Amino acid sequence: MGETFGGMTAMCLKRASLFHERGVPSAVVSFNPAPAFASIRSALVAAKKLHPDVPIINLHEYYASLLHEPATAQQDPREHRNFDWNHHSITKRESDGSVFFTDHSSRLYGGLSHREYFRPDGTIYLTDSVLPLAHNSQKTRRVLLLLDSHGGVRGEFAGASDLYKHWLAELVGESATDVIVDSKFSAGFLGSFEHPLAMKFVNFHSTHVSAGADTLTGKLSDAHQGIISNRDNWDGITFLTESQRQAFVERFGGQGNTVVISNPVDGPAVIPEFAKRDRSKVLHVGRFTKGKNVSEVIEIVRGVASGGTAVRLDLIGEGEQHKDLEDLVRDLGMSDLVRFRGHIDTVEEELATARALILCSKFEGQSLALLEAQAWGCVPVSYDVNFGPRDVIKNESTGFLVPFHDREAAVRAVTRLLTDDALCQEMSLNAFNLAKNYTSDAIFDQWIQALDSARAKQSARKAIAGMKAKLSAIRFRPDGTLEIEISTEPSVLEPDGLELVLTERGNPDAQPVKCLPYRETDGNFKFLIPIDLRTKIPGDGPIDLHVRFETGGIGRTVRLGADKKPAAYPFMTAYGNLSFK
Repeated sequence: MGETFGGMTAMCLKRASLFHERGVPSAVVSFNPAPAFASIRSALVAAKKLHPDVPIINLHEYYASLLHEPATAQQDPREHRNFDWNHHSITKRESDGSVFFTDHSSRLYGGLSHREYFRPDGTIYLTDSVLPLAHNSQKTRRVLLLLDSHGGVRGEFAGASDLYKHWLAELVGESATDVIVDSKFSAGFLGSFEHPLAMKFVNFHSTHVSAGADTLTGKLSDAHQGIISNRDNWDGITFLTESQRQAFVERFGGQGNTVVISNPVDGPAVIPEFAKRDRSKVLHVGRFTKGKNVSEVIEIVRGVASGGTAVRLDLIGEGEQHKDLEDLVRDLGMSDLVRFRGHIDTVEEELATARALILCSKFEGQSLALLEAQAWGCVPVSYDVNFGPRDVIKNESTGFLVPFHDREAAVRAVTRLLTDDALCQEMSLNAFNLAKNYTSDAIFDQWIQALDSARAKQSARKAIAGMKAKLSAIRFRPDGTLEIEISTEPSVLEPDGLELVLTERGNPDAQPVKCLPYRETDGNFKFLIPIDLRTKIPGDGPIDLHVRFETGGIGRTVRLGADKKPAAYPFMTAYGNLSFK
């Protein structure tokens, strides 16, 4: 948890409160050294972002208050004392003015540093040093030391992540604990965290690829690479939408640990009175960034007005493009149609009185703006982009789903909502009823079900995570069928079932073809690809091969690959001749 509280942090805090209010003890864990930590927590409670009874457990508060008995087994190896340090700066706690930490740099060696963290009584509980390697002074290493109140060393760590995992193991102790990770930074090192009583879930708040990249072949998001490379180490990987989960599984296979759990959104118990909705009012709620594509929203409203329909757009939010958007509105002569509302505390009241919400984002994880609009009966009109809109909008029922950048279709949709009372009222009610699937109670039940299921299957999932398959041979048979032979790596469990799954790349709606092995010898399995495969999968996209294992009631799907890259790739010419690439 950091000091800037965006959507991800807000959801983390809300989930902790959600669990606490329903009788499940919960806490928020924070690693960062925040001098104003106490006031940050108070501000979160005052803003009703955190339940007052939910603790925020901070690593530095924890160790600053822990005195320990004097260490006996290991005495002080503090190598930093061998260096001549410049005093650099002092940081004090906001709560009582005591010294929180001091920073030092070396007089003689660039790149070396030393930080000391103090208890309120002035004793040191942690040092963090960057020192030269013993046998190569041109390179450095990091050393963190936990100290008791007498200066004895309680632990030595080669990096902050090792300290963090040590502390988390202390917190888990002897109690069965569910560790739910929202931070991509924390997930990067907690993938290797192991504790016999801990179960780990990591939340994907955004796509696994860089913004705008193809989900199957595009460059992986830098922030997510650590999670992806350690995906087998998580008991649960949660996605906000089913389409996001499907895209992940299509690329990386299923490990038996993926699940969809939305963010909770609560609206009124009764739909707002339709007669009080302003016939001309439409909204956009969100940040003014390039990705949100707010200029497109303005152009759509311009098109509605040009068609003779009375319309007024309220832009709720702020962002880096505010001035550019104001200039655009002025240049288009729309100042009387568009209002910049900034950040307001009455968004729900605006949703209760508007006919439509327009979303033109270039990409989405899950749009809370869409869900919140539906929860208040405000009908969304959204471009159909990855990933969120198509999961919550059934076109012309719970909203309008418009092809990306199709302004004319969006103009027609907004115009219909502003001019056709019967249609708008029906879609408003449909959207309101759909949003009940995303209430706090519904999402809490999903979390409990997912956690209970993962704990019941934890041992089997860890065993199946070790199962791997590689291509051994491809044979062309005289009858036109293709024989695929795969080898499996041994695991602690033998699979209850194994099959070859063929799918058309990039087409999740196409039905897969499944093949059972016709022969098995010492871990080698042979499959026959049917001669009428292209009849069963009639598309023109490449067909990918996956192997699906099942054991202990769970499944794992992995992409079929080879141990080594072949020297050439065989293919058949248009005349049925064999060639290589």
